Amino acid sequence: MDQLNSSGPLAEDAFSWLEVDRRRCNRCGICVDMCPMDVLHFGAQGHPYMRYRDDCWYCDVCVFVCPRQAITMKELPYLIR
Repeated sequence: MDQLNSSGPLAEDAFSWLEVDRRRCNRCGICVDMCPMDVLHFGAQGHPYMRYRDDCWYCDVCVFVCPRQAITMKELPYLIR
């Protein structure tokens, strides 16, 4: 599936609103479990990534529940700032 098609899942390296520090992430999965829109999924190496970017509510739940502060929200859409 094409990475630019917003209706389908994105590749792990496609543009995301989230930045995951892979050195800090212990792959516990709390962020994936707590995402209210089921946007986060585990990648091939077990780190979370935004699979369905356009479904994100920008609620920051993933940022707040991460016990290792490995997730930061970046480059929010202009209308959300």
